[in-house]
Amino acid sequence: MIKIIKYVSATLTLAFILVTAVAAQQAANTTPAPQDNYVTERNFKSKVFEVKYRDPNSLANVVSRLTSGFKGAAISSSSEFRTITVRDFPENLLIIEEAIKRLDTPATPRPNIELHMHALIASNSGSGGAPPPAELKDVLEQLRGTLNYKNYELAATVVQRLTDTPRALNGSGIAEFPSAAPNTPLPYDYYIGSVSLVQDAAGKYSVQIGEFAFTTTNADKDRTRIQTALNLRDGEKVVVGTATMRSRALVVVLTAKLIN
Repeated sequence: MIKIIKYVSATLTLAFILVTAVAAQQAANTTPAPQDNYVTERNFKSKVFEVKYRDPNSLANVVSRLTSGFKGAAISSSSEFRTITVRDFPENLLIIEEAIKRLDTPATPRPNIELHMHALIASNSGSGGAPPPAELKDVLEQLRGTLNYKNYELAATVVQRLTDTPRALNGSGIAEFPSAAPNTPLPYDYYIGSVSLVQDAAGKYSVQIGEFAFTTTNADKDRTRIQTALNLRDGEKVVVGTATMRSRALVVVLTAKLIN
């Protein structure tokens, strides 16, 4: 009789262990799996937006911040077809559509640049050459107050039309300064590199020139060169630099005029 009780007790213990294991397994199966942020295709919609005025790649980069960020969401652009394709929740598509409508507007026309170059010869000898133009009157007053030269003659004037471009522009010509000798030629060349229009917070443009150089070569093969980077406001007259030419000096004055 004692043995039977022991067997029954062992059987009940084993049954309890099995029931507990099954309950634990069922509880594990009903525990929700950790969710990632992947969304099935049923929740997403796709739409192609036409871009009329702006660069599609730049515009797509801006509106990409309005996507949901869920896995499966996507945005791409095509410069060839001028389109932006978005795959996301319908509510995000509406937000992106409104943003594209606000941003895809015609750009404000950028002005052209008219660059005036005046090459002056400064000396203490008698003046017999062409006088500088009247528009440089205030510049001449400043030069006489800072340089030890009495007379200023106009050697050359160049007017160059420009647009903002990373490409360089070269030019050349022949200048004269009669006070040195009658009709003495003065070959010159100039270099204008990397021109860009920069707009400030008030909407006003300034002209940035990555590199400007003006070089002359006299009859004795002496070379004189002025070289610098520039930032010019509209209508501003700037003395780019001065360079000694034996007893004389070369002075280059630039003025940038913006033309709409």
